[in-house]
Amino acid sequence: MDLTDKLKGKNLKILAAAVFLVLLLLQLAFLCYFGGHKEGFHEDEFYSYYSTNKTAGLFVNDRQWVERNEFRNDFVVLKGEQFRYGIVKQMQSWDVHPPLYYYILHTACSLFPGIFSKWLGIGVNLIAFVPCFFLLAYLAYSCAAEKEKEESRKKAGFLAFATCLFWGFSAAVISGVMFIRMYQWLTLFVLLCACLHIRAVKKQNFGPSFLIPLAITVFLGFMTQYYYIIFHFFLGAAFCFMLLREKRIKDLIGYAASCAIGLALAICYYPSSMSHIFRGYRGTEAVSEFSNAGNTIERLRFFGQLFDQYVVNGNLAGFLLIICLLWITVSYLEKRKGTAGRNLLDEERKKTRQAVGLLLFACGGYFFTISKTALLLGETSNRYQLPVYGIILFLLLYFLVTPVEMLINRYGKEKRKTEKVKRAAALILSAVILMIDGTALKNGRVFFLYEEEKTVMEYVKANEDAAVVVFYNEASPDNVWRLSDELMVFSEIYLACAGNMESIMDEKITGSDKLLVYAADHESREACLDLLLKSNENLSEYQMIAQKPIWTLYELH
Repeated sequence: MDLTDKLKGKNLKILAAAVFLVLLLLQLAFLCYFGGHKEGFHEDEFYSYYSTNKTAGLFVNDRQWVERNEFRNDFVVLKGEQFRYGIVKQMQSWDVHPPLYYYILHTACSLFPGIFSKWLGIGVNLIAFVPCFFLLAYLAYSCAAEKEKEESRKKAGFLAFATCLFWGFSAAVISGVMFIRMYQWLTLFVLLCACLHIRAVKKQNFGPSFLIPLAITVFLGFMTQYYYIIFHFFLGAAFCFMLLREKRIKDLIGYAASCAIGLALAICYYPSSMSHIFRGYRGTEAVSEFSNAGNTIERLRFFGQLFDQYVVNGNLAGFLLIICLLWITVSYLEKRKGTAGRNLLDEERKKTRQAVGLLLFACGGYFFTISKTALLLGETSNRYQLPVYGIILFLLLYFLVTPVEMLINRYGKEKRKTEKVKRAAALILSAVILMIDGTALKNGRVFFLYEEEKTVMEYVKANEDAAVVVFYNEASPDNVWRLSDELMVFSEIYLACAGNMESIMDEKITGSDKLLVYAADHESREACLDLLLKSNENLSEYQMIAQKPIWTLYELH
């Protein structure tokens, strides 16, 4: 290669880096835009803040006033209580999750003590999104590229770009960043795990430079979300089969030892994980659902429809049909020409097929297992499959682009014209991807925003000095958490059990000219409102202000 070719290659790398950087910045801008439109919180998001920053604990007692700070302090880090990782670990040991994500969120909250903000949680997810972007790009490129083959590297570069374009602007992924839980960080370690395995296959390097990072990834992935083990199990099973088939017994033993060490260290550090998995309520529920063969088709259809609607905007059937037709055409033409199987001895192509096969098996196993065990919670269940959405998109694009390239190469007569056709095809596919993502965003496919809460919050802030009564259901008093962002606005709130029909004699309640009342779904809800009207002669009627899951807000005047 002469100096001119080297300079040209260097300029192309700089241009490619600039394109990916611009794409990343655009996606981050979109994420910040949607973050600005997030007006409310899912109940699990409140729990993220509470279980990360708990000070005294929220106790719901009948006929008791709770001051704003007494309520708010359990959702923020107070000055002098920063970086209490031991408390964070203890809190998670009482629940069903590993602690790493909560360490990260607690660190962010500790840097801004006394502040409760959606941006602390979204910011933590944005930090994870950036390495996810580059890991996905690396995974797509390294999986598709074949050494010393310029055409293959060009295709791999486009696949990396198209995959990141599709993934980063998809409604499900944007929703995942908006969701203040651990799933964006789980995505990071799933992609890191996949990258390490694909790199080992492509470079045929199964030594310490692979095994040490792998053990660390196992530890961190397991400490983020137990679902990580499901992905690694299927990827590892296919990887071990590949090593066994190639009679790499020494490499197989080293691989098994590395995974075992990472997992053992995680369990030793966090022994509660075993009880979470095998005895916790989520673990037992998952085992029960997995063993029920009768729900398999229904659950697979449910999660398949989620991917179809929120990732490819209802175009999955079209993608699969086109892919099938293209491969049937290529197979027919190869058989007709008598060239089928001529590249079976190509070592680089063999590595690519192995890499693609590993990803197919890992994603298929993960998707099936999660579909069988995860909670069915409507659109919000996308969170459980979020870690593999990027890999699935890459596989779809790989099986779409590969036969198109083969057909163009087959019928291209001049290299220059062939390159023009390939560039045109790449532009068309990129435009289709943007149209799919753009239509989904325009149609409001992004969730976890709760934009309808904006008017309610405006009403709450306009009445922050009003007396507030919260009638909770004694069967589920913890659901008061679902109102956390609104209740923090008021100087104090009065908690009352909806099942207690004794007269309310508190002077602040009986002497008020206006009351705001949050009433939980309960058979005595109307009776509770009538009780307040009887207790306060200044009040004569009530008006519903807002209705939300489990709770209804009323104004009494």
